[in-house]
Amino acid sequence: MAVVGAWAWVIIPAVAVLAVVNWWLESVKWRHLMRPLVRLSGPQAFRATISGTTLGLVTPNRTGEFLGRIAHLPAPLRTRAALASLPGSIAQFAVTMMAGALGVLVLWGPVSAVLPVHPALLLVPATVIAVPSVMLVRPARLAGLLLRLPFPGAVRRGLSALAEGQGVPSPALLGLSAMRYLVFSLQFVLLLLLFAPQVAWPYACGAVPVIFLITTLVPTAVLTELGVRGSVAVVVLAPLQVDPLPVLSATFTLWLANLALPAVIGGVMLVGLRRNTTA
Repeated sequence: MAVVGAWAWVIIPAVAVLAVVNWWLESVKWRHLMRPLVRLSGPQAFRATISGTTLGLVTPNRTGEFLGRIAHLPAPLRTRAALASLPGSIAQFAVTMMAGALGVLVLWGPVSAVLPVHPALLLVPATVIAVPSVMLVRPARLAGLLLRLPFPGAVRRGLSALAEGQGVPSPALLGLSAMRYLVFSLQFVLLLLLFAPQVAWPYACGAVPVIFLITTLVPTAVLTELGVRGSVAVVVLAPLQVDPLPVLSATFTLWLANLALPAVIGGVMLVGLRRNTTA
């Protein structure tokens, strides 16, 4: 059984508070992304963001989060809202790639001995993906690229709105995404220090970005994400000879606090929204 020390009474509440901060930051990003289309209050944006976790949990790499969010918007705005959310998702993806590449560099020696692939096979794709992703965070630039594709008229109208420069500038999007990434990473580091105290915090700070990088590059859905992330965490922490159970306990707690519980709450919100819509 995983050893949980006296610090549990401090770390577990801290992780719970950070989970709220994590989704609050994402709701701030959503609110700003939607500002050219509709003015959302803080509570409205937060409810929409939590609702998105429900559908995100059952789609590969949580790509369906925006479906739960736009369900809270008037029907005529949903297509444009889905398109307006793209820069936010790309910003979060770019931050994950950049932080993961840095983590690979920091742990190059240890991970070389345990990963089934050479670290360069992670570093190169992460860097190659991150650079153009940062460029596409700016809404007008992304829309200009997508307008070259043969999308239907409704989609093209939404892209045209983005091309006019609407939306949050890339520095703001990247800043909010980086803050959310730091919060999420801090949660994982704290949980590793709690369940596996033999993991030194400098190594944990380098290992967490590598774990997030690998799990982001591997398509996952529903409960498979938990299994993949736990397996990757065990492998990355293998140089420290940590027992798998404490690592899996930390991974499960992180998943529970940030995805499972919000998804349940979001599901209740979506059911209530559906009832209000059909009433």
